[in-house]
Amino acid sequence: MPTEDSAKRPRLMDTRAAEPPRSNDRIIDQTLGDDAEHPMRELFERWGLPDRFVRGVSPSWRCKLVPLARTEDEMRDYAVRGVPALASPEYARGVFDAMGGGGGDGDAATADAVSWACDSPWSSFPRPKVAMVGGWGAPGSHLLSDRYMRMVGSFAEVVDGDEPLNLQMFHRDDTTVPVLPEHLRWPLPEFFDTRSPADGGPASVSSAEETGEGNNHAIDAEGNKTALPAQGALHRPGGVGVPLDMATRLSAAGALTWWHLDDCGEFVFQVGLPVRRDAPSRRGANPFRRRDGSELLGPTGRPVCKLFVFAAREDYEWIAQDGVMNQTMKQTALDLFDTPTHCLPHRREMCGDPARTPLGPGAKFDDSGRSSGSPRMDAVPPPAKLPTFWVAPLECGGCPLLSPPNWIHCVVTVRDCVMVEERRLSLAFLDEVAYFQRRASRWCEPPVQYRFIREDLNDVASCRAHVVSPLLKMLAAEDAGVATRCRARSSLRTLVDDSGAGLDASGLDQDGRDEIRAALDAFEAFLATDAGEACRAFIARDARENGVGLGGLVSAMSREGQGNVHALGAFRSSLDGGPFAAVVHERGRPRWGPVRGTREEAADDRKTMRRAVKEGSLDALLRGWRGHLCGDEGKARE
Repeated sequence: MPTEDSAKRPRLMDTRAAEPPRSNDRIIDQTLGDDAEHPMRELFERWGLPDRFVRGVSPSWRCKLVPLARTEDEMRDYAVRGVPALASPEYARGVFDAMGGGGGDGDAATADAVSWACDSPWSSFPRPKVAMVGGWGAPGSHLLSDRYMRMVGSFAEVVDGDEPLNLQMFHRDDTTVPVLPEHLRWPLPEFFDTRSPADGGPASVSSAEETGEGNNHAIDAEGNKTALPAQGALHRPGGVGVPLDMATRLSAAGALTWWHLDDCGEFVFQVGLPVRRDAPSRRGANPFRRRDGSELLGPTGRPVCKLFVFAAREDYEWIAQDGVMNQTMKQTALDLFDTPTHCLPHRREMCGDPARTPLGPGAKFDDSGRSSGSPRMDAVPPPAKLPTFWVAPLECGGCPLLSPPNWIHCVVTVRDCVMVEERRLSLAFLDEVAYFQRRASRWCEPPVQYRFIREDLNDVASCRAHVVSPLLKMLAAEDAGVATRCRARSSLRTLVDDSGAGLDASGLDQDGRDEIRAALDAFEAFLATDAGEACRAFIARDARENGVGLGGLVSAMSREGQGNVHALGAFRSSLDGGPFAAVVHERGRPRWGPVRGTREEAADDRKTMRRAVKEGSLDALLRGWRGHLCGDEGKARE
């Protein structure tokens, strides 16, 4: 198995060179992974996105582009830090080759993914499948509504209609669609390898990873290899990576997947399939399809199929307000594409001491004295700020994207496209699973748990074989890298945690707990030695940058939305989470009141805002409070 110290530098190229850009193409020329923050509205406008995804974006929002990992060391760093990252197309070469060969079981097919999906013998489904209309799950929609669902009998129906549809087809035994996701080669085998050491030595592991021939399948009662079943299944015990599910997703231009978390605290590895620009146009009058033949080209020069917009874990409350969702049974979340600037806390409000003057309808927010006039003082980080989003451009036939657990995200489909994905849980990140369980326990409609979480993790023998044994081996492996051992430590601590921040349940018996605690005690003794210096440094950084599960995010979660007041500084300033702002909702969309120094002052603002909602005057109230700060929203670039 490759070690953490090996830093292979894979080729950043597909088997086919990207076509030269055309005169009417838009190009993403911003640097991937740069610390520079870009005005999101300007960026989307420059990229030529439809007006639907530009006009209502507040100039206040900032974003940065996700990084591209050029080595396994870089990818490991991003995975440990919980940062979404693009990887080399080499990891998806098996997918591209299989698609070009008709899925590995037929004659050579066109290199255009949409034609590959829609014009193939297996395009029609024996049973109709549920596709989502772009906008399903939007703020204000009922949690159980089927208004934005459509039954489709084939892939072609997804892109040949008049509205943007999105079909996420998980691979089961009811279709003959080629299972392209099984050809993805995952990076970081120390975190994601699905094989037990009993399956073979380093040579067999390397060979299987290179060809994509993993054991990501279930075995039925007769011993036959079948497609991965619903809710996942672990084929053999002992691997640190747990295969959960695989899907092929066909999407029409303009389809929007609203804010969501992935299903259990897993990682998702996904790639867009290659397209041919001269492929015949599809039928239908989808208004979001470009009619002039232009494309948005990504960093490697290939057409962009989707834009993923991520928000970090600590920014969850800016995006979704679970308490209000539970009360109303409606989606309550930020509408990134329809939230006016005066409905958001302004930068100048959050840069100094919050005003404490009670406000009435039409009162002006007093921001006098907020700036010190000193460059040194003005450079001090504010006690609170708006979230900075991370944007990942997924190209057709380009770099695959590794999405980390528990980053809430939405996805804009730029063109008709096909994407394939595989989901794996990593035993090295069980704290992510625990965090997701805490989060999902607060939802009135929690998701169905994957079979591994529901069954394997709760069975005494299975938990010992599938979870505890691999983690203890990782912790004790003196030749393993620092990240491997320290992440194993974190997961083992999650398994035996009794503070309420651990897993909901597990099959650990007392003997298992005692064995884990003894191993952790031995590792703590190692950390106290000179040889443990690198691990000590890693743990200090890990607790600071990836504090989920046993960290501050879980404890802060219990205070979210108290009194419908947002603690803006929960992860930046004082222990009470200040400053604060009241939050009310219009049609499921959050609107923030003035920034205040105490929760009580913000609660008073909320009473005023609630009255304005009933009177239909909330927008005028917020304009009165912030109008002089925002100026002309159409021109502001604050």
